[in-house]
Amino acid sequence: MTRTLLQWLGAAFVLGLLGAAGFALAVVKDRVRIVVQADAAPAGPEPLALLRDDVATLGQDLAQLRREQGANLQQLGEALEQRAAARHADVDALRREVAGLRQQLAVQAEGLQQVDRQLAGLAAMPVPAAAPAAGGHPPVTAPEPPAPPPVEPPVEPPVEPVVATAPAGEVAAAAKPKGFLSFTLPPSTFAFDREQRYVLVPDLCRVGFDAKSTLHDFSGVTSQVSGQFTADFDDPAGAWRGEVACAAATLVTGVDGRDTNLREHLDTTNHPQIRFVIEGFAPAAGGIDVARQTAKGEVSGKMTIRGVTRDLRLPIAIEVDASRRVVVNGQVPLKLSDYGVPVPSQLGLISMQDEVVVWLTLRARVQAGEAK
Repeated sequence: MTRTLLQWLGAAFVLGLLGAAGFALAVVKDRVRIVVQADAAPAGPEPLALLRDDVATLGQDLAQLRREQGANLQQLGEALEQRAAARHADVDALRREVAGLRQQLAVQAEGLQQVDRQLAGLAAMPVPAAAPAAGGHPPVTAPEPPAPPPVEPPVEPPVEPVVATAPAGEVAAAAKPKGFLSFTLPPSTFAFDREQRYVLVPDLCRVGFDAKSTLHDFSGVTSQVSGQFTADFDDPAGAWRGEVACAAATLVTGVDGRDTNLREHLDTTNHPQIRFVIEGFAPAAGGIDVARQTAKGEVSGKMTIRGVTRDLRLPIAIEVDASRRVVVNGQVPLKLSDYGVPVPSQLGLISMQDEVVVWLTLRARVQAGEAK
């Protein structure tokens, strides 16, 4: 009898413990929140990746400078030849002008000699004496000497215009004067105020999301980003177009089990990519500053997640870094249910919120040969 009573008491005690545990768990669910910061990849690019890209860009600039060096030396030689030809033409023109002046002086000297001879002839003519006044006859005046013939002005010889001949290919270049030692250096193909095509630098791009759940917040991020876009930052009315895509299976949150569930909910086997197709840009009020090379506004397009495509407007901020890279940062909230993504939940106790914040930080360069 005592043994049976003890067994019943033990069972009742165990049931009481289970009930207390269930009640405590319910209280914890509603009143206690534990925040765990997962060790996820940073949102910005790795400093080493930035350094590698800067070194690669510097190498490209040096290679272009090396290619331009031959053209610079050829341009210097052509400038020296053009200067020598121009100086030779100037000397010929000056020689002809001096010859014309000499001819003019000779004609003028001959005219002066004729005037001197006429004056000498007039001086040699005798002057008759005047008749006496008492005779009543008027005095005879000496005849006036004949006027000297007019001296015709010397005729200037025509001066032939100096025409510098040049090959047909150099006529256009001659229209735009260049400095004597003007060199052509590698140009910077980036232009903030005209339409150009930009290609993402994969190692310097990040795409991710921030999510909240009952017990903790976490983030997912990937650097497997690719894409390109065409834009004129100074002309919002222009046709902005392009695409940014990331590999959905490469999103990591720092917890292996959670990453596996994430790939299952995104159905990465059938929908391997998350894509955003760019269709336009609406700048914020006063958001474009060409002098500082910055822009703010909303880029519009279509977001595709798990095979579902919906319209999306993404607020972004654009700037240009010291290495002539276009930096794009932006984030926007969206609901997973809008894209058919199941919201994770475990036993009804640990659940993830439907709304997440999708963010991106991109770096892009002008595509070679695409500058207009």
